[in-house]
Amino acid sequence: DHASGDETGELLSRLQNVAVARNAENLGFLRGCNQGAAMARGRYLLFLNNDTVMASGCLSALLGSAEADTRCGAVGGRLIWPDGRLQEAGSILWRDGWAQGYGRGQDPYRPEFSYVREIDFCSGALLLVRKDLFDRLGGFDVRYAPAYYEDADLCMEIRRLGYRVLYQPRALVYHNE
Repeated sequence: DHASGDETGELLSRLQNVAVARNAENLGFLRGCNQGAAMARGRYLLFLNNDTVMASGCLSALLGSAEADTRCGAVGGRLIWPDGRLQEAGSILWRDGWAQGYGRGQDPYRPEFSYVREIDFCSGALLLVRKDLFDRLGGFDVRYAPAYYEDADLCMEIRRLGYRVLYQPRALVYHNE
């Protein structure tokens, strides 16, 4: 809780089996994610934006991909805008550093967006990462604070360590972006 002024604190106090970090100020996306990841105890970390709605089976698809391939360091999914257009089916990182969501604005169910494949990176709006790799890399690099490009950087570092970054189309979220 980044010093919320609404009912967030009261709502969080109702949760069971959840560790809550309460901050006196808003740390921003990147530092908040690093803080939460440091508290996490599982094998995987799921980064999921608060302006998303997960489709049924999304988490199972992400975990299935990660568990099926020991060289999988991160896996993301199909992001769809509320109007039904594709936000991204993984992302491309060009040589000049420009990042582009693959298929942006197109029909999300076209064949080229409907198979598992290795990609440059996945948006941090929906990204499952092996916790041991995230910790080994020091989390999201704070030079990108408060946000943007930290997901590309993390995925490229995961790839540099010899692991794969995958796109799993069965992992679907609707994202307001």
